[in-house]
Amino acid sequence: MQAVILLAGYGSRLKRDDISHKCLLPFGDETLLSRHLGSLQSLGMERTVLVVGHNKEAVKNYAQSLNLTMPVEFVDNDRYATTGNTLSLVMGLRDREGDFLVMDGDVLYPRAALEEYVRQSRPSSFAVTPVDIDDTEATKVLLREDQTIESFVTKRDLTPEEKSKFHMAGEAIGFFMLSQDVARSLVVLYDQKEARFVQVLWEIIFNEVTPHKAIHPYSISGGGCIEIDTQEDYEDALRLYQSQSEKY
Repeated sequence: MQAVILLAGYGSRLKRDDISHKCLLPFGDETLLSRHLGSLQSLGMERTVLVVGHNKEAVKNYAQSLNLTMPVEFVDNDRYATTGNTLSLVMGLRDREGDFLVMDGDVLYPRAALEEYVRQSRPSSFAVTPVDIDDTEATKVLLREDQTIESFVTKRDLTPEEKSKFHMAGEAIGFFMLSQDVARSLVVLYDQKEARFVQVLWEIIFNEVTPHKAIHPYSISGGGCIEIDTQEDYEDALRLYQSQSEKY
């Protein structure tokens, strides 16, 4: 299995001028990125692809300085400032063979949570964690009766019809596994409708894939996963890390 980490974005909501990229936020002696890469190497990934954009040379230089034994490749998304992360996802998957673990680069998680997910789930699936059904910001995962994913709903509340028709599995926390078949379908769909998808988040394009491909949720036990968009998110994540350092 190969890993793809989406790192192109600017992270403007974080408002940190003291670091060159959000993935370099410190946690103890490590950063988000060194944690990701160390975990992926331990999991035996064939290679990891970093899709970079904002301050890409700083990210590349940092990753190379870690002297990993796992091969690390870079894909430049120079359109990151005017596009959504769907483009980064497609760029990371394009012209590659095999199954993929895809990760948003701004998530702190217990190391065992990622290991459990990779070792016990299977492509194609999304890692999910519990969330309030009325959390407007959360990427809510809706399931059909057969427990496959119907759709992703983010940045809005569920409608009464959605609440009555579907079960909510939780929030898609930012890492997911794709079979080669689903990955190819995503790339083909993007190429067919680039104008529709180039400026949106990956949740949107997946909503056109899930009616045709069986994608399952995988519930992460134990919690402790945090997406870091703002300085307040980082402070919450750092407090959690410091209070339960043995988990991280």
